[in-house]
Amino acid sequence: MKKYLLTFCLLPFVLAAQVPKSIPFEENNRQRINEIAGYLEKEPAGFGVSYHNRAEWEKIKDKIDYPSVLKKAEEVLNTEMPAWDDELYLEFSKNGVRPPGEKMLNARKSRLAPLVWAECMENKGRFVPKIESTLKDLISHRSWILPAHDTYLNVFYGKKHEVDLVAAAFVHELAETLYFLDDKISEPVRQAVIDSMYTRAFNPVKDALQTGKGYTFNWFDNTNNWNAVCLAGVTSAAVGIIKDRKERALFVAAAEYYSQNSVLGYTDDGYCTEGLGYFNYGFQHYIILREQLYQRTKGAIDLFKSEKMKKIAMYSINFEIINGAYPAFADCRIGTTVSPQILWYCNHNLGLGLSAYDQIDTREFRPSVFTAMLLFPNTALQTSSHAESAAKTAGKQPVRMFFDKAGVLICRPENPTAHSMGVALKGGNNAEHHNHNDVGSYSLIIGDETLAGDPGGPYHYAGAMWTDKRYTFKSISSFGHPVAVIDQALQGAGKEYRAEIIGTDFTAARDEYVLDLTSAYDCPNLKSYTRKFVFDRSGKGSLLIEDRFELDQAGSFESAVTTLADWEEKGDNTIKLSGKQHTANVKIEVSSPKGYTIIPEKIQENGPEFSRIGIRLNEKSKKGYIRIFFEAE
Repeated sequence: MKKYLLTFCLLPFVLAAQVPKSIPFEENNRQRINEIAGYLEKEPAGFGVSYHNRAEWEKIKDKIDYPSVLKKAEEVLNTEMPAWDDELYLEFSKNGVRPPGEKMLNARKSRLAPLVWAECMENKGRFVPKIESTLKDLISHRSWILPAHDTYLNVFYGKKHEVDLVAAAFVHELAETLYFLDDKISEPVRQAVIDSMYTRAFNPVKDALQTGKGYTFNWFDNTNNWNAVCLAGVTSAAVGIIKDRKERALFVAAAEYYSQNSVLGYTDDGYCTEGLGYFNYGFQHYIILREQLYQRTKGAIDLFKSEKMKKIAMYSINFEIINGAYPAFADCRIGTTVSPQILWYCNHNLGLGLSAYDQIDTREFRPSVFTAMLLFPNTALQTSSHAESAAKTAGKQPVRMFFDKAGVLICRPENPTAHSMGVALKGGNNAEHHNHNDVGSYSLIIGDETLAGDPGGPYHYAGAMWTDKRYTFKSISSFGHPVAVIDQALQGAGKEYRAEIIGTDFTAARDEYVLDLTSAYDCPNLKSYTRKFVFDRSGKGSLLIEDRFELDQAGSFESAVTTLADWEEKGDNTIKLSGKQHTANVKIEVSSPKGYTIIPEKIQENGPEFSRIGIRLNEKSKKGYIRIFFEAE
């Protein structure tokens, strides 16, 4: 079997439809920068208000769980900063292990926000010394970026400064801290923080915009979550701290221009190929950027103007299977659900008419820049949810949602119960953001439990997962997904390895979805391979999966069921899946008169252990089929 592996950098796949590069940006966009400078206020600003505005901060005390914030701040006040540890940072470069260095960084950085918010709400000055010492500790880090992103340790050894996801978020938090606390921060500490922000973030980004150099991470051009996250962090920091209006305008103009790539990263029907977890992360930051630019330019720049924004926002509603359960396609954990904050904000700003998201519970909010955006006056608070003009959605989903551009079909029962079945069926291609080689995969839900199908993951990344070894991980390759192994060949990685939709028949009673998966495999012996899904809504629901293949020469064929549930063979060609709350029977039928063999394997790679139940024909054939029928018990 031939093997083709893509060479990965630390970033996921980049779509080809980016907006054109505009480097040197300042020189090519001088007129727009001057226009934006005219929109900006004389002084920089962040979300909300400084501690001086006691009326607004008293309101915040009533919106958030003030006692919990105060308790956390007092814990930080009475403990020492965890030590910076070079060895923990270097653990990734030595062994490809991410958690040690990331936990060390997070343990240090997570101390700042509770102190800042507690001081602004209490306003007694008792947290200020600790805030200043914390700021001095944090800006002294040898690196502001993740160890996994410091591939050649250039940042660690001081050879250059770069901005990644966490550095962008950190510089935004620093700017918001200085904006909130204003003159509570002494001038020497304030200036030290600002100088560090220029050295570690503003200057490298300006250099990239002005010269095209220092472009290591390339997030201006990316169409994945990096684009929104990095633009939101750096731009918010710039407008919150930079005095010179023209300089601020440079960052705003670049964000306005390059944020178009974020929108291009979603298919035209609003689908997010990165999976729901990365949608929550990336789109949240797109919202932060949108609100920041809208506020700072008094509405002259509005990143929500595109009609596509409604489709993107509704992805997190439309992607639900049933009972709050979602597919774990791409790099996503099973159990990930929609961010209610995103839907609340979009419901009010885009007029989605979602009654469930008219209001938002803020008591569980924790101090962060996103919390600041949501709690202080913002466009969502100033806008009705269009209840008067839009028909409100009571919560009942239609029986199907077809993301035809992405090739993903969601099938639901007519009247879901706590014991109903629903499924998500996946086409697409193997060059999607945070791609798994999973063309033809599915997710089967009974009640709110994922009983079979895509196992999700990883829960944390191994270093090699972003190298040319990515698809040697079974959980990311097609082997760890509920798809076929054909003549010992797995699916290939790349856009050319794809599904073609060759049949749809959607009715009130059942949905039939047929994919030609021949192109998904690098198998010279493969003549054709189709997968037919039939979802039946009668009773509690059922799913039939029929794989048909034809080879030039007789070869092996194997399908698979993947599950986190317990399972056992029951005889009569039946397997029983037993989850925590629900069970299903899996009936197997094959074309071969010699039958099939079950080939079980446990797989655990940076996530929960799951079972791959291989179903292998007992004789080599030129053509044949395997049918797998799921029925809720």
